[in-house]
Amino acid sequence: MILKKAQMQLLDRQYDYCGSLGPQSYFDLKCPAQTQDASNVFTPSSGKLISNAKEFQCNAL
Repeated sequence: MILKKAQMQLLDRQYDYCGSLGPQSYFDLKCPAQTQDASNVFTPSSGKLISNAKEFQCNAL
């Protein structure tokens, strides 16, 4: 995963930033009406990424 400005690149796809709610940031190909319904949820403080119901642990390089 690569975060660059308001986009996230993951597995050869580019996701747009949809907003944040509390400590979580939301990304999707097309942002849904409800931010929390986005397909990718990233928690920067822990490095936890949930993408389409799969959980990943991200570390800074």
